[in-house]
Amino acid sequence: MIRVETQALLDGFAATGLAAYVAALLVRRAGGPVTPRLVFLFGVMSVFYGVRSLAVRTGLPVLEAATYAAISLAPLAALLLAEGLLRRHAPRPVKIAVFAASALALGFALFTTSRVAFGSRSALAVIILSSLVAILILLWARDRKSLSRAENGAVRRLAVGLAIVIPLIGTDFSELVASPIGFSPIAALVIVLLALSNGVKDARDVWIDVAVIVATTLALTCGLIEQLDVGAFDDRVRLFALIAAALITMTLVVRIQPFGAAGRRISLRQRMASADTRSLNGFLGDMTREPILKDLSVLSDHDLVDYCPENLAQTLDRRPLWSAAALQAETDKLNAAESEPLLDLLTRSDATHVGLLSRAPLRVGLVRLPDMLRNTEAEVDLGLAFRMARLTAENHT
Repeated sequence: MIRVETQALLDGFAATGLAAYVAALLVRRAGGPVTPRLVFLFGVMSVFYGVRSLAVRTGLPVLEAATYAAISLAPLAALLLAEGLLRRHAPRPVKIAVFAASALALGFALFTTSRVAFGSRSALAVIILSSLVAILILLWARDRKSLSRAENGAVRRLAVGLAIVIPLIGTDFSELVASPIGFSPIAALVIVLLALSNGVKDARDVWIDVAVIVATTLALTCGLIEQLDVGAFDDRVRLFALIAAALITMTLVVRIQPFGAAGRRISLRQRMASADTRSLNGFLGDMTREPILKDLSVLSDHDLVDYCPENLAQTLDRRPLWSAAALQAETDKLNAAESEPLLDLLTRSDATHVGLLSRAPLRVGLVRLPDMLRNTEAEVDLGLAFRMARLTAENHT
């Protein structure tokens, strides 16, 4: 028997992890045909688990209807993602079957009587599971020679994720499986964990991470069972599921932070690659569209008359970008007469980094980086942007 209160908490963890991944995808702005499909699929699943959790807590009929409407879109979203990964359309019979399944499930959700427990809607389970099985077959039967090694890896991970989630979705339907809790939220979190590792980590490392999470969950569960004197087997299973969902969600949140930062770096590099290099003003105009450079201040020689512009330019010429920390630390390379004017300029401008954009005419750029981005790859990329600006200026003088 599924306890709805425990299920609501488990659904809340899944909604949090999925929403964090969707937010990272949107912030990353990587583009490409697959990203919108990932956002659609995981966005639908995040809404489903979030609304289902709220529906259990509040008992509002409108939230119950929204729960079934959201899950009815899952087969369609999975098919669109599969087509994007395979770089071709699915066979017409599969496409028609999945579209029909989503339409039937949506109608079933909106027009059946309200206050019917999710676990008892076996017809909805059959529709959703059948369409997901069809998509899994499509992925496994792919033409592997038509895809690159990386693309085959991404398809394989989605297929493995579906193979895991399909039987676990059945545990959400109490008429089909006598389960103490619906395990599909954990399966969804595992799929996100696999998606995050795509192209970043070796598959073996990912499964090692999963094994560590499982081992940690077992250790914590055993400890809490002893401390709380949990005797019933079903209650032990529920406790295990909650701890596993909490650990996976925390792992995702930690992993997603550098994932989003990597997206910002890629965005900056893409902007550099496509920026207008016919003039310094054109290049800077394109680059300031990036959040990291939106507050860029450009000073000319008449703005620097209090700092002896020529000496300032000679100091800045030693590296593309100087930070306040570097100016204070590298006393063996800079004397006080060289570093103090730049430190004063940074202080007066409320900036953290300064670099030379052009020698003739003199142009100095000042920018402020958030604390979390200092001493990271973002700082290196910022230095590359300043170096490219300098080369652009030199090529047109």
